[in-house]
Parts: sequence; C-alpha cells; structure tokens
Amino acid sequence: MSDAFADVAKMKKIKEDVKNHEGQEVEMTLDHGRKREKTKVGRLIEVYPSLFIVEYSDHASQPGEISNTYVESYTYSDILTQKSLIRYFD
Repeated sequence: MSDAFADVAKMKKIKEDVKNHEGQEVEMTLDHGRKREKTKVGRLIEVYPSLFIVEYSDHASQPGEISNTYVESYTYSDILTQKSLIRYFD
C-alpha cells in the first residue's frame, strides 16, 4: 500500500512543479519506444487539474517559409511514468 501513497505524493509534487512554471519555457523529452526519443522546446501555456498544454513554434529556416505554431497536451501521469520528461528553464 505504501507504493500507492508514494505515487500520490509524487503526482502532487509534479502538479505543483508544473503549476509553478506556467508561462515559462520548458523542454519536453518524449519517449517513442525502442530507444527513440524526441526533444522539443516550447512554452507551458496552460495548466489544468488533469493535464497541461505546451505551445511549440517551428521557426522558418529560410526567408519566405511559413513558421508554424502548434500545441500539445500532456498528462501528469506521462511524467510520473517517465513516458515524457520535462525540464524547466528558469
């Protein structure tokens, strides 16, 4: 039973950390299985009780190209299970 209480405490800490960094830049490392990871840098724009939203911007690499902005949502359990890792830029 103590593992369940430890997970609840970890989840609460994750939620508090994410809430405290709302509006700041974060680096998300996403696990795609078989040792494949993708790292993205974006801005943590909204925090909700069960998920949070990160906004990413693809800047145009050449003049005339269109820059793209998109959002992705993540759950706190993604971080708890280490499916996604978050690093805060202070």
